[in-house]
Amino acid sequence: MSAGPQPRAGARGRPRGWAICAATAAGAVLALQAWVNGRLGEAVHDPVAAAAVSDGLSFAVLALGCPFLPGFRRGAARLAQRTAPGPARGAAPAPVLRPWHFLGGIVGGVVVLSQATSTAALGAALYTIALVAGQSLSGLWVDHRGVGPGEATRADARRLAGAALALAAVAVPLLGSLTAHTLWLALLPFAAGIGLSWQMAVNGRLNAVAGSPYPSVALNFLLGVLVVAAALVVDLAASGAPAHWPHDALLYSGGLLGVVFVLASVLLVRHTGVLVMGLAMTAGQTLGSLALDLAADGGGRTGITTLLSSAAILVAAVLAARPPAARRADPHTPLPERQLT
Repeated sequence: MSAGPQPRAGARGRPRGWAICAATAAGAVLALQAWVNGRLGEAVHDPVAAAAVSDGLSFAVLALGCPFLPGFRRGAARLAQRTAPGPARGAAPAPVLRPWHFLGGIVGGVVVLSQATSTAALGAALYTIALVAGQSLSGLWVDHRGVGPGEATRADARRLAGAALALAAVAVPLLGSLTAHTLWLALLPFAAGIGLSWQMAVNGRLNAVAGSPYPSVALNFLLGVLVVAAALVVDLAASGAPAHWPHDALLYSGGLLGVVFVLASVLLVRHTGVLVMGLAMTAGQTLGSLALDLAADGGGRTGITTLLSSAAILVAAVLAARPPAARRADPHTPLPERQLT
């Protein structure tokens, strides 16, 4: 009997070096996007308007390119066929997807808003620490409940220790300058990080059913734009539109950086596996944010506490990471029919 198709070399075997480097670079791109959106929000004195520009540009690029992406239409049709509004009593096996699996893009809008609102005040390094800490904690619940395409993974002592270390890593830098304003700003990326793990899990299910990452990418940016647009309506009603916009083209690149990051994350996982990709991106985010703070103000906000916290968040990511990819389902493998809750 045939053993069936063999997995890609990078997905289950030894990860390819170039893919690990690319995943690390993608993490640095996310840190750069946070820095750019934060600076734009600071320049126009309106972080919501800055977030709208960033997400609007991302969606425009995707809307123009989606019809030409391989497998986009076929994947979208598969998603429509495998979705139902809710469980029916006495029905046959439940479809793979529920409507809430399609809502991950809401988190993308929240992330962009948090970038524009808090990065300039906190610094890129502390913003990233708070974001990754939220991801680590949420990842415990997401894996434990089996929200993603793989099997559920219980929260053992090693993973709990990683989550505790992540909390300590984000708390320590705040203790020296703890104010109500600082705490509120740090809670924004922390909450966004909590949502990111859930977003990656539901996107993994969409990708597995569609057989292509592009439908979920397009849907994510569509929902993100809607979230930011709703916030913009409230913002414009309260304070009006910004009077002056900067002429530096770099400050308007956040949307393009977002497209690069999302596409890289969904394309690289088949070559690295989820575990290695997550660790590489965390390393890229942390190191990239430290480099940005150093370049921006000569390291004025990058003290020894922030450096130690950045090192701790990397250790926490290793401890709280999923088991080796060989023990988990490939996110691009078709999913079995199973009841969802």
